[in-house]
Amino acid sequence: MPNSSYLCTADRDSLYPSTTVEGFAPETDVVACDARCVPLLWLALFRPADLRTQTIVIEADPDAVYAEFDETTGDFVEVPGEEEDEVVEAVAPIAPKDRALAQLDAALPALNRLFETEGPLHDHVALLRQAIAAAPGGFITIELDEIEGLWEEGTFQPALRSALASMEAVVDLGSERANLIEIAQLRAGRPFPSARMLYGEHEAVEDDYWNLSRLLGTSFSAAVPWEPGA
Repeated sequence: MPNSSYLCTADRDSLYPSTTVEGFAPETDVVACDARCVPLLWLALFRPADLRTQTIVIEADPDAVYAEFDETTGDFVEVPGEEEDEVVEAVAPIAPKDRALAQLDAALPALNRLFETEGPLHDHVALLRQAIAAAPGGFITIELDEIEGLWEEGTFQPALRSALASMEAVVDLGSERANLIEIAQLRAGRPFPSARMLYGEHEAVEDDYWNLSRLLGTSFSAAVPWEPGA
């Protein structure tokens, strides 16, 4: 999925494990995903001290073929892939799984204060905790470069750092709430849907389906406990 974020586990303390960790298996190591946002409760797993900068080498695939628009003919034409490796400086949060789960629990008071209008998130946290605990790997991280690319250059990382700081202490409720809503793309101002809404716990409208995803994400391959039959 383009422009998506991915909550991943890995055996190694490494960012972007789908690229950097040999043997990464998306069908088990991607806990959940979502499009055009970073879900709110994923952020609650981390704190500013968990942000890491890592140099990542993306190996070129000379056999890859891409399409490029030819202005002369008005058609797309095939062009070869890159012949040189790409080196990028990635910034993302990563933490040992046990610490991330403890931080998720510890964020509940701040979250319930920031989203008092929308209602408590204890049940949602419990289901995310269940999904992460069941996943393999000792570390948890978010692959979020596709989301950062949607933001104006230089604006995403400060917003992310501020969002993670909000999980420790709320200093400016209005601005911190607005920042979290922007990153998670929540439709705030209405009660959050039940964590088990998809099991038929209440009649839902479009905003409920939207917000459940923006709180927890959706399944990638592995089942997630908030989606029946995932």
